[in-house]
Amino acid sequence: MAKDAEMTESSGFKDRKVRLVVLGVIQIIFGVLCALLVPFMILGIVASSAAGKGPAEGISMKTMIPGILFYVVLAVWFIWIGAGSVMARRWARTLALVSSWVWLISGACAFVFMLMVLPDISRRMGESGEIPKEAVLFVKCITGSVLALFYLGIPAAFVLLYSGKSVKETCERRDPRQRWTDKCPLPVFAVSFVFAVWAVSMLSMGLYKWAIPFFGSVVSGTTGAVIVLVLALVLAYIARGMYKLDIKAWWCALLVHIAWSVSAIITFSAVTMEEFYEKMDFSKQQLEMMNRFNVMWDPGMKLFMGVWAVGVLAYLIYVRRYFTGAHRKSDSSQVIDQTQAL
Repeated sequence: MAKDAEMTESSGFKDRKVRLVVLGVIQIIFGVLCALLVPFMILGIVASSAAGKGPAEGISMKTMIPGILFYVVLAVWFIWIGAGSVMARRWARTLALVSSWVWLISGACAFVFMLMVLPDISRRMGESGEIPKEAVLFVKCITGSVLALFYLGIPAAFVLLYSGKSVKETCERRDPRQRWTDKCPLPVFAVSFVFAVWAVSMLSMGLYKWAIPFFGSVVSGTTGAVIVLVLALVLAYIARGMYKLDIKAWWCALLVHIAWSVSAIITFSAVTMEEFYEKMDFSKQQLEMMNRFNVMWDPGMKLFMGVWAVGVLAYLIYVRRYFTGAHRKSDSSQVIDQTQAL
């Protein structure tokens, strides 16, 4: 410890080991909480079925499986990354930073969506008498605050605390061995990460009859399964190719994004969200509830999705600069950590 302190003073380096440990412990706690949610969700389904309320409310194991798997994955992820952060591993910082950026951006989009639908949901709950009208404002404030914390506050804090130069240097000094996350520029690594998650998540469509929007219609069944599986393979190829800085993967990512966006625009201009959810085998009770709270489709959502598509396209064009001979041949010491640009 004395040697570390002497080295820190002489070089002006600020050791952020304590910060990494605190952040790691927080993520491990999040992982444990996610793990604890899984048995509670299963018990809720079992209790509902035992009481004879499952079918009446449209609750089934099939519709809950994606949520259960989501929390299982989150539990493993948070505990794994948290342990790596406690040990000041380079790979843990990179994965924590990238996933926190993804969390923040997707959380911001979800927060905007909730701001669009929350007033109508609160109004309908007040009119139905589910909660006293006097308490509607209080519920809105509490709900908005909680959503802001989990969608924006926590991921923004992780981004800020993991992105410091001294944090990066701490991990490099305490974990001098080159890691697999060092072999790709951080902005490109983020794209590879997103496409990898997208590829895996496509497999969950099997729980919804393989329903997928496809240029003006919703395809499901065997045809939908073929399209989904082929798309999953293409996305996996893009994820791997982007990580290796393969220009063919970049072009493929660009084409897939444009095709997916055009397909969604054409499809949802001709097909309602209710029809889409019906193809996904949602129960009548679920559809009625979604219609009741006006979360099916809002005119503003088309604009929202358009802005999202343009934003992703702009980012793909931005990372094109890394797919040059100089970047592909550079070693890890020449890879620039472009955290703020991410």
